[in-house]
Amino acid sequence: MPHSPEFPGPAPLLSVRTGNRGLVRVNGTDRIAFLTRIMSGELPAAPGASRTALLGPKGNLIAAAIATVTEKAVVLECERNRETALLAALDRYRIADDVDLALAERGGFEILSANTAPASAKPDLPPPGGVLETGSVIVRRDFRPWPAMTILRTGGANGDPVSFRRFLHLDDEPAEASPEDEEYLRIHAGDPRWGTELDERSLPLQSGLAAHVRLGKGCYIGQEYVARQAHRGRIPRLLRRLDLEGASVPEPGAAVSLEGREIGQVTSAVGRPEGWAGPTTVALAVVAAEA
Repeated sequence: MPHSPEFPGPAPLLSVRTGNRGLVRVNGTDRIAFLTRIMSGELPAAPGASRTALLGPKGNLIAAAIATVTEKAVVLECERNRETALLAALDRYRIADDVDLALAERGGFEILSANTAPASAKPDLPPPGGVLETGSVIVRRDFRPWPAMTILRTGGANGDPVSFRRFLHLDDEPAEASPEDEEYLRIHAGDPRWGTELDERSLPLQSGLAAHVRLGKGCYIGQEYVARQAHRGRIPRLLRRLDLEGASVPEPGAAVSLEGREIGQVTSAVGRPEGWAGPTTVALAVVAAEA
């Protein structure tokens, strides 16, 4: 299979175990209205997925998430070390809403594909953000620069990944990603991580999370600050991916210079795994917006 220009992996299919992801399950008749009022993204009316975030009153980040809407619940997927903070913050805003909040059992199996749709895939493979359900397993087309599918297991489902591949009619056996492979993909996708690119002072528009907020959406927590920053153009720093050539991998905190002037700092960097395509080194850095 030919590779997508955006996908640097060496195999047609690459699987990444997603045990580092946390899941918050939201039930109740008011779940859509409640999350729409509180969080920064628009939720699909029918089963599907969208990017969103929970912000503080001054527009700072509490947790970035992907909201997967099913027939019976909304599952918020965030970084594992933010699930408790997300759950606690949502609980504070629950007043008279018919909403139940709980941590779902963590787990998942992600398949990153080098093709828009493998030749053997089902014709009705959903588009990015689309969702298929089978029992307590959710199969979602992901939001990546390359075609990707994420399989979420909730409600204690163990499941066999082979059966999920058969469900999707994928005949190719995916290669298992190493931690180094996963980090290269994360940085190559420009995906910020809590503790390196993100903390509780982060603002979404300057932290690589612009797709997680909807500027035209009605009120939500922190919306006034996000709108003010966007419309006044006061975004002094931006998170950007750097593609580097050479054997040396910069350390976090290394200076980024342009024409002899320091304009920012590296937050994460990793060398290209053996056998992969793409730049020798990829890095994320916070740089001055004017650069």
